Amino acid sequence: MDQRDALTKMKDVYIKNPQMGDPTSVDPRLTEIGQTIEKLQSEVQKFEGWLAEVEERMPSKSDTHRRSGLYETQNNTAVSNNCAQNRESPDGSYTEEQTSETQVKATINPPTTSTPDIDDEFDDEETLPTIGTCKALYPFEGHNEGTIAVAEGELLFVIEEDKGDGWTRVRRSEDDEGYVPTSYIEVILETNAKGAM
Repeated sequence: MDQRDALTKMKDVYIKNPQMGDPTSVDPRLTEIGQTIEKLQSEVQKFEGWLAEVEERMPSKSDTHRRSGLYETQNNTAVSNNCAQNRESPDGSYTEEQTSETQVKATINPPTTSTPDIDDEFDDEETLPTIGTCKALYPFEGHNEGTIAVAEGELLFVIEEDKGDGWTRVRRSEDDEGYVPTSYIEVILETNAKGAM
């Protein structure tokens, strides 16, 4: 609409002051913009119709909860929406009519009382075996992700040696592990077998 308004104002200026320009020079662009606006308005109406049709077929909001892209209700069934064929797609082309109606299915599950924590998917990981011990020579803050803070003189278990990057993976307890700078610790590896204790 802004382009059309601007061109209309420009045409008015040209009409009032012909020395500024030819008013008819703006007409082709105004016609083109008008056609584009009409086309876009008809697409808006078409999409609003599709939306209303889909909303009509969906269960009412009081019966459902939307979570993770799935519509959940009290029963454990699948809902199917029959979509009419031979409609114009968003890019302006027509979809092919199929012999059977396309069905859109949404999995329906009973609502859950709590959402599982994202961290739960990592709880099943096995604890890595220790390959030695170490003593922190200096305090380390451990602010970055994957690092662990240590105090000077603290004893820790080594679970992964420095691989040449200057970091050693250590564990304080079953749940508390991370990387510390290798130069900050004195490592004592076990002599029997690497990676097993």
